[in-house]
Amino acid sequence: MSGSLRHGSGPRSLSEIARSGGPTGSGSFVYDEATLRSLISKWVALADHYDGSMRRINLGAVEPPGLDFASEALSKSANTSGTAYLKYLEQNYRYCVEQAQLLQDTLDDYLGVEHQNVTELNKTDQPTGSQSGI
Repeated sequence: MSGSLRHGSGPRSLSEIARSGGPTGSGSFVYDEATLRSLISKWVALADHYDGSMRRINLGAVEPPGLDFASEALSKSANTSGTAYLKYLEQNYRYCVEQAQLLQDTLDDYLGVEHQNVTELNKTDQPTGSQSGI
């Protein structure tokens, strides 16, 4: 079958790669426990920054400065832009949490322990420094 893709071959997740000792093929990579923990902490910290941004802003609630057509158009445009930015922050927050959770699941599989939720770990194990993480 030269020239065609082999569907179904190889590991399908980071957990499978961790259990198998690395991907099959010409190249390979290995994440050790310390590296996985570091990556989880960095993704959680990034998610915390997005969450903080969402909490600090009040976008989408601009009142027109006057009763004229231009003021209404300006406030509508500002509200549309603010709402889009808030959606962007929410999407990036969710993406960061998902990446941290994927890495946490991989670490848990590697260690042979029950999967833990990174958002719960983050709430219960806050460090004393300025950056949050697990």
